[in-house]
Amino acid sequence: MQIDDVVLGLAAGVGVRLSPDGKTAYYVEWSIGRLCKVEVQTGMVTTVLTGLELPQDVLVDWTTNEIFISERTGSIVKVTAKEGRRDVSEPGFAPHQLALVSNATVRHLYTVCFDSGRLVQMDLNAGGAVKMIGGGLGHPVGIVIDAAAKFAYVTEQDSGALTQVELATGAAKRLYTGLTAPFYLDWDRTGAAVFCIQRDPANSLVRIELGPPVVSSLVVNGLAWRPSGVATNADDSLLYVCSDRELEVISAKGVPPPPPAKPPFEIHSIQFNYRERAIPLMHHVPRAPVVTPEFEKGVRNEPACFVAGALPRIQVVLRRLPAFVPGTYTLGATGSHGGVRYKDVVPAFNAIGLSNVIELELMWPLPHTVERLDVSFDWYARLTPGPAVTAALSNTTHRVYIVLKRPEQPWKTMTPWVAALERACVWAAGAPNVDEAAALITERYNSCGVVSYDTNSGATMYGDATFNLSEMLERLNGGFGLGEKVNCTDSANTVSTLTNILGCELWQSKMGWIFDLNPVIAIGYNVWAIPFQSGFSYHEVPWKGACTESDNVFDGCLKVDADADPTQSPHAPLLPTNMLFGDCAAMNYRLRLCPPTPGGCAKCQPDTTTRQRRPIA
Repeated sequence: MQIDDVVLGLAAGVGVRLSPDGKTAYYVEWSIGRLCKVEVQTGMVTTVLTGLELPQDVLVDWTTNEIFISERTGSIVKVTAKEGRRDVSEPGFAPHQLALVSNATVRHLYTVCFDSGRLVQMDLNAGGAVKMIGGGLGHPVGIVIDAAAKFAYVTEQDSGALTQVELATGAAKRLYTGLTAPFYLDWDRTGAAVFCIQRDPANSLVRIELGPPVVSSLVVNGLAWRPSGVATNADDSLLYVCSDRELEVISAKGVPPPPPAKPPFEIHSIQFNYRERAIPLMHHVPRAPVVTPEFEKGVRNEPACFVAGALPRIQVVLRRLPAFVPGTYTLGATGSHGGVRYKDVVPAFNAIGLSNVIELELMWPLPHTVERLDVSFDWYARLTPGPAVTAALSNTTHRVYIVLKRPEQPWKTMTPWVAALERACVWAAGAPNVDEAAALITERYNSCGVVSYDTNSGATMYGDATFNLSEMLERLNGGFGLGEKVNCTDSANTVSTLTNILGCELWQSKMGWIFDLNPVIAIGYNVWAIPFQSGFSYHEVPWKGACTESDNVFDGCLKVDADADPTQSPHAPLLPTNMLFGDCAAMNYRLRLCPPTPGGCAKCQPDTTTRQRRPIA
């Protein structure tokens, strides 16, 4: 089977319906609340309706020309040329695919509700009155009704099943299991089998014969990412699939693709750093700020940084191409993280062919976790209101760093470095809060394998008054830096500085002075030992709060013993992450580090006068 594109640039396409003559398809786009129709042979798209609330499916009564749409917020909407849009029923609980039974005496609309697990009937002759037919389904999404209006066939996400529900009683019977994220359904021409979409990771279409026996066969693999709806023509020779970003057609021999539209313009530049939740960046070598706009075609593609959960707004400039004709264009992008929300714009070009600045926003807020994302945009444009063919413009990819809060010192007086963000965001990827971010960076530093503790003198190698972060980053990235050897100050500087760029608030602070130690595993080693045969003159760690015994520490320099008696073998290694420093009465960091003796724990006192955040170089 061959797969061909019909429409590009969908913004989370879901349900699709094909006219009886096979010439027109209707589809809904979930993320932007839009209903469109397309002439499938030409690819000419017309926007029918906007302002829908997370539409899930579209159903057309081809006899009356009424269009019904399910909205995830709970409503069923009817659209007609005469009345426009109006709500006709409120089944609630995230209704998904729709099915219609209509004859001389009955006009019933059916749907399954994802959140409640119910199959419901809506009587269109009685104002859309809702009646529950059956419940207990596991997040159902797809539904079709047989020709005799006796059974509904439903897909369930939880069990990956196709389930038969008797409409008269609501009795449910599992017919087939083992499907991968089954979604919407459509009948084949025989009425004895259904086509079923399997969403990601399968991204395929299967045909299920309802039997007996009930058997499944693969129609095609390799559908566009996250397919949802399927609609067939009269003889099943053409099967249209609506996916997250495009409408496709499946056929045995392929069909002539709609002639592609020539792009009227291209993306010239994109600026990310211009709103309050964007964070300016710099390259520490050669101490140069990241230039804005960060992307300029053929010139540069620089990274951007945002606070977690931000909805980035971007500024786009277009370059006019020969195919441009004046008018209003729908401009947007599909892609990872939902792409860019479409906007109707009227580009105005200057003498050198560059447009006015156009402000757009991403489709969805960024994750609420530390991340290093490579965000891809597949840009499209279409003359509107149409009909017109959607033109593919260009593909751009952008690196975006996500931090939890605005960076803390030393990053308030120093513009955050791209190289430091690269290291911190990779090490702390997925962290939802500052403590987990600090713990991940502590763990990754301790296990990095490119530094080891200076057991000869315990000297600070990467700077005391100023932390030589440039050289440490070089070392962590596989270069020489200032060499392999580090001590506790080097380790405290590295962990706290990389953590604070993510919005954490750690300090470098010392404990002392001249105290005995329990056996520990120093960074870069795998054996238990007491450094320097006795202990430390001081020890410095990343520390929270006021850096007192009531505050927690993150120690990337060494592992302590996790068992009940750290003074004796055997030992269980424990890296101190967000561990209470504590006193000499309870088993916290202090007693795991030092023996409970006058020369040990008693002399290991927090020295809050050393609390600082060193500047970087």
